[in-house]
Amino acid sequence: MVINANQEINIPINEKLVWDYDIPENAQQNEAFLRWYLARVLTRGSADDLRDTGIKMISVYLPDLSLPRDIRAFWEWYLDLPAVKKRYGITDAITEAVA
Repeated sequence: MVINANQEINIPINEKLVWDYDIPENAQQNEAFLRWYLARVLTRGSADDLRDTGIKMISVYLPDLSLPRDIRAFWEWYLDLPAVKKRYGITDAITEAVA
């Protein structure tokens, strides 16, 4: 999934997770910021941050995120569970990209 100039991903940004980062004005359209923020959510975020981000978005971006090995392994395992795939409509194409 790549954001083009006309597309906006609207997820709330938890300012407590970005205390050390200047949020760009175009944060909702900035692909690099979005990948960085998603990695921050997965490494330091709360359940509310995960809920706001959405499991489907996590599954799409996971292959492109810079994450510690244990956190990546957890999400790869979780997103490969049949019940999770069914609940969130995650296709095999997405989880195959993760592997």
